[in-house]
Amino acid sequence: MIHFVEYVLRGALAGAIYALLAAPMSLLFATARTIDFAVGAYALIAAAVAATIGGIAGAEAGLAAAMLSAAIMSLIFVGLKRLGCEDGIVFALASFGLSAVIESFVLWYWGARSFIVSYVAASWSLGGIRLDQQGLCNLLIAAIVVVILHVVVRHSSLGRMMRASAANAVGATLAAIPVEGLQMGVYLAGGLLAGLAGLLVLYSAGIDFTAPLGLTLSGFGAAIVFGVGSPLRCLFGGIAMGVAQALASGYLSEALSAMTPFLFILLVLSMRPADTEALAGGRP
Repeated sequence: MIHFVEYVLRGALAGAIYALLAAPMSLLFATARTIDFAVGAYALIAAAVAATIGGIAGAEAGLAAAMLSAAIMSLIFVGLKRLGCEDGIVFALASFGLSAVIESFVLWYWGARSFIVSYVAASWSLGGIRLDQQGLCNLLIAAIVVVILHVVVRHSSLGRMMRASAANAVGATLAAIPVEGLQMGVYLAGGLLAGLAGLLVLYSAGIDFTAPLGLTLSGFGAAIVFGVGSPLRCLFGGIAMGVAQALASGYLSEALSAMTPFLFILLVLSMRPADTEALAGGRP
């Protein structure tokens, strides 16, 4: 029983990272009805820059690098829109392409090395259950960030403008809402959140150039398991994803644990076809 509780708690702490990666997807879907699949790459570039420079300056530079990468994606988004593209799937595929570019750049510049910086290495023991202090810190940060985002999206004028931009971009523009600027801002915010997730991974388990796809799919699974439209649901989705992975790793195998995000995505999209249609841009 102690092992089960420990797996659940460790999974919940790991799920905080997935929540931070899911939140940008939720924000962008709420604003532009598309998904940014480059969040894992933003996390990687943030971690690589932060590990190379080190210290507070490294963390700041890492976040800036992640936001710069997201800014490139926002320009691609705007460029495609001005060419007449309104299909959210196209924007999502473009973000996959940018992710591959960032991953290749990291491999070219830094090589195949792993990045890890251990700041909080101690752990607590409660009734024989070990709790990592860095993991607790990660969960606290993720919870605070997600709650703030939830309040902004659901209970502020900015959130209402975001939802209006997704529901009817033309009508929102006529209502003097800066739709294009708002959507670019959401991309930048997504880069900041993903960069923060990358730093937390850097200070926890470490990261290498192969991580972006796994991080992105874990974030996507966390975003859709309880509904992609709410940042708060992303927190619960991330925790659910982390717990499922931890239990699979502890009781079954590491291979099955690595498959957990794919299984989450498959089950959600097959059991809730309405969500599949929404993600494909079929309904607002």
